[in-house]
Amino acid sequence: MLINPKVAVLGSAREPGDSAVSKMAFELGREIAKTKGVVLTGGCPGLPQRASLGARSAGGLTVAVSPAMNRKEHVEKYSYPYESDVTIFTGMGNKGRNVILVRSADIALFIGGGIGTLNEFTIAFDEFTGEKVIGILSGSGGMSDQLSEIALWSGRTPAAPFLIEPDPAILVLRVFRKFAEKISPNLK
Repeated sequence: MLINPKVAVLGSAREPGDSAVSKMAFELGREIAKTKGVVLTGGCPGLPQRASLGARSAGGLTVAVSPAMNRKEHVEKYSYPYESDVTIFTGMGNKGRNVILVRSADIALFIGGGIGTLNEFTIAFDEFTGEKVIGILSGSGGMSDQLSEIALWSGRTPAAPFLIEPDPAILVLRVFRKFAEKISPNLK
């Protein structure tokens, strides 16, 4: 049985398009697609959009989970790009969308980010169990460089595997391997 994991790329919608971190996001998306994963984003600009573009450059499938009710609201109210292969309209605003986005993912990858990324991380940290995996691209700045410390401050150990890596290609390889280890007993 072939499993194409759904990988949420979670990070800042405000990162500049030409930054080193933006290039890392593009590489994350490309590597996810090369390993047959499906890229999930919040449909926003910035780092998630760069990951989506990276995935599409490698022939990958991209899914946007939008906070909007419809395409018009997605583009006009949120000023979000409309370019993913599939867009799911939640009508739940950003925080409600975050719950659906993170819960829909098999793997959550964090890059850069701010308060919205922290919100997405707490959902994954609290709710990921069993087969799901959390990955953090260290050195990407923003909230992502604080997440391992935040996890320590919580006083809890995450139920899901928690991997930290500074290289996008190696991070994708490691989280995919961990995901495969977690699901293989269930495929028999």
